[in-house]
Amino acid sequence: MRTYKNNKGVVEKEHSYNLTELIQVSNGSNDFVANMIEIFIKSSSEIITRIKVALENGDWKQISALAHKAIPSFHFIGLKLFAEKLKFIELNALNKKDQKRMAEMIGLITKNMAVILEELQGELPKFRK
Repeated sequence: MRTYKNNKGVVEKEHSYNLTELIQVSNGSNDFVANMIEIFIKSSSEIITRIKVALENGDWKQISALAHKAIPSFHFIGLKLFAEKLKFIELNALNKKDQKRMAEMIGLITKNMAVILEELQGELPKFRK
């Protein structure tokens, strides 16, 4: 598995984003792409933080609801593997199954999102010309 590193850490390349779908849907509007990236940065940070808090509190219903809410935006920004992990978390949190694996996935997402969000922030100037 290929990795890349920036000043916040190492991210597995398969966990990187892909803006192709977002750019296609934008119909050439760079402002649209930039706005969607900004919304994703803000909302995903908030959701990940809330998922971590819910995990600490053992609030599986909340974890499921938050994972469900996050899936479309992760998919849209090209984080398909994270969307799949969030779907696993959503379904298993409802049934309180495989809690150890869910906690590991939440940790992986949290660790990698710090780097990915920084990288996405670096994309904004390309679309804010």
